[in-house]
Amino acid sequence: MSWLKTQARFLHALQGWDYGIFFALLARLPLPLAYALSDLRGFLNARFSRDWAELALGFPYVAERSARAYQDIHRQADEKTVRAWVVERYQTVAREELDGALVMAGRMDALKVDLRPVRALLAEREPGRGLVVALSHHDSFFVAMLALARCGVTAHLMISDVVFDERVHPKLRAFTRAKYDAYIRAMNGGQFLSASAQTRSFFRDELLAGRVLMVVTDTPAEKRSDKGTWVQWLGKRRKMADGALRLAIETGSEMVAMRSRHEAPGRQVWSCSSLVGTSEPLGLSAAAEREAIYAPLAHFLERAIYTDTGRWSAAHLLGEFECDEVATDAH
Repeated sequence: MSWLKTQARFLHALQGWDYGIFFALLARLPLPLAYALSDLRGFLNARFSRDWAELALGFPYVAERSARAYQDIHRQADEKTVRAWVVERYQTVAREELDGALVMAGRMDALKVDLRPVRALLAEREPGRGLVVALSHHDSFFVAMLALARCGVTAHLMISDVVFDERVHPKLRAFTRAKYDAYIRAMNGGQFLSASAQTRSFFRDELLAGRVLMVVTDTPAEKRSDKGTWVQWLGKRRKMADGALRLAIETGSEMVAMRSRHEAPGRQVWSCSSLVGTSEPLGLSAAAEREAIYAPLAHFLERAIYTDTGRWSAAHLLGEFECDEVATDAH
């Protein structure tokens, strides 16, 4: 037991090297080498349970819970495949951190994205109407966000401040703040703000002014009866966090789901769902209307998870969703 505690303390302290020195060096390397070393780091993180959240709490749990989630999503998957997905999950987190380090180092142009589908989406928007973008913890949603900014869009991101908890290593907290600041400088006046009553009012005004709000939506609703929206999600009907959805309906904003897929070092493929309107009444109850609006967005996001399962880094949260029935679709 004492050895395990010593190892945990060592792995926690090692983050000082990771976020204080390693990424600054990694971001200076040629992209193929930088991403190869990032994948190696992700492999080692999987081997030694080095996700920042589990290091902050002092015990490993992310790999086990992620494996359970991947098995739940793909009932026929064998143990070897599930283990490979778990490793890929840690590598995806490492790669997203490298993307951020490149932006911090002034190498944002190294992250290439074909902007034609982005411009096609923007051309379909109703002029003057806000847009709420649903994202998931899949691959690098920060790069997907950059694609909008490169097309001149002012876009805000609603963030969680859990990474700034005092239990998180101070070097990681500093790295995350610097990463956010680097991305914000590219967002045409967009802001990264955590959810609160004050920021909700700000986001509401921005949507009414026709601007864009991006929200990571693949998280469970709070355990309260008046919170969340039931929707078909990864094989079951689950209760999803729905603050962004309610804000879109309140402001009459359009909604879309968006993702960016890493294809090769420095090359991403951007894609999105069809636009979904919220301003026309559907003649349903409020709960049923929210579900009808969110269903096609959830379907788009879950398709990416079914296709690239190991790139879903929030898989360890799947067991926290409330479920009310098992769906007929099987994978």
